[in-house]
Amino acid sequence: MSIWAARTKLVAKWIGLRLLDLGKVTGNLLQALLSRVAGITAQAGAETGLLAISLTVNRHLHVLERVIWLIVLISSISAALMLSRFQFTRYLTSPTVISVDRDYRGWNGSLPAVTLCYYDHIDSFKANEYIQEVWNVSIIDEDYFYFMDFLYAVVNATASNYAELTKFAEDERFDQIDLYEMIQRVDRPFEQVISSFDTNFQVHVQMVMTERGSCYAINAPMSTVLSGKSVVYEEMPQPLSCQYGKQQCYIRMDLYESTGVLDVHSPYEVSATEANIVALHKSDEITASFKVLETVASKNLRDLSVEQRKCVFNNEETSNLKIYSKSLCLARCRAVMALEMCNCVPFFYPFVPGPSCNPAGFECLLDFKWPIWALHICKCPSTCTEIEYTMQTVKKSSWGIKNNEEGSEMATSSFRWDLIPPKVRFRHDVVFSFEDLVVSFGGALAFFVGVSVMGLVQIGHVIVYNLLLDMLNLSRWLYAIFRGWIISHRQINMERQKESMANERISLADTAELQLPTPSSPPPPFEYVN
Repeated sequence: MSIWAARTKLVAKWIGLRLLDLGKVTGNLLQALLSRVAGITAQAGAETGLLAISLTVNRHLHVLERVIWLIVLISSISAALMLSRFQFTRYLTSPTVISVDRDYRGWNGSLPAVTLCYYDHIDSFKANEYIQEVWNVSIIDEDYFYFMDFLYAVVNATASNYAELTKFAEDERFDQIDLYEMIQRVDRPFEQVISSFDTNFQVHVQMVMTERGSCYAINAPMSTVLSGKSVVYEEMPQPLSCQYGKQQCYIRMDLYESTGVLDVHSPYEVSATEANIVALHKSDEITASFKVLETVASKNLRDLSVEQRKCVFNNEETSNLKIYSKSLCLARCRAVMALEMCNCVPFFYPFVPGPSCNPAGFECLLDFKWPIWALHICKCPSTCTEIEYTMQTVKKSSWGIKNNEEGSEMATSSFRWDLIPPKVRFRHDVVFSFEDLVVSFGGALAFFVGVSVMGLVQIGHVIVYNLLLDMLNLSRWLYAIFRGWIISHRQINMERQKESMANERISLADTAELQLPTPSSPPPPFEYVN
């Protein structure tokens, strides 16, 4: 037991000595590292002129004074970083402002667009031809009125009222019918007369498919997207515009043998709201004046991202639409939800790719109560430039029935819409740009820390220069150690080789002495002869 105890004490003493040596080495390295950091800090403070940095590492001062300067320096840097973080958050979340513009004398504005939807969509002659061509049924057949009811159910269907279509869901003869193409073939043509204050301008009129069914869009360039064809924003027809206060801005439409519903909306939106609905009956003469509230955007608003400005420009391509408007985005959202639920797209949305719904598909949509729930789910950002029209005054009179020269009765209606010159508009502007963000960073650093960009560059130069210098010295030291280890290893190998060669010579000499006979030794008793 005494031997084992002595050995244990020796091992413990050896381990303690090794730990003590390791602690001394670690302490020396830590002290050297702190001294080096203090030297670099003092150099950075001297080159940048920051007194607080130099005082924190000045060993001639009292420890308490150095601690106070260190607390002041850390507090100043923390305050500058906190203020910079607030400014950066402001730049990301709310860098824009809506201001009021009152310099109205030189403003130009666009006249409202009108979407006309007839009460009676079907052209009877075209409907007879279509039934005869597709189903080979004439007016004398029993199924003629059945197919005519189907045509009326399709043409009069809207996104909010399509229950009549579900009556034909079980009839397989309607499964392969392209309802959008059918509406285009049997719909009544636009035979109205459009006039305006500018006789040299031709107001754009186009047949479009809306959520109210087949309609005609007047002075509405954004409605060209509803056709489903590829449209370039720069090539879209421009709406009729005028200079407020210097021109009498109006558009007049005369209707012959036609009545319908008029939706007045922005030229850069499509018909989707119920705000400005006007019902036009036979012999009605309606004059409506609209108050306009316009929102324009500054030039530098495009420099911000969509998340920052929280709006999208009309000619800005998004992931879903190449030409954007809020009403188009909401309509596409409702169409996509119908596609996800019933694997088909209603014919109200020809610009959305996907299989078109047949009567069975509309029955599926009715079971899901589409689009009632979609109205609350679909959310889209607003456009950066908006034009909102509010009906201010309406004058309505009735002409009665007039006879033409041939004696047949022909009812004539007209609708005229004009603008009340605005004196106020909104401007969507950037109040905190990227340049303002950089300036705020510089102001915070200068106020709290007293350093500029050049000072930061100098601090970075001192740190990088000394870091590279220390890395170079460390690599030289490691190279010297490695080289010494190589030289010592070679010397050890050479000494081992010399020792092994000497041992071999001694072994050969000993062997030779054993094999050679001596004069005193007797000769061998036998000789072998081959």
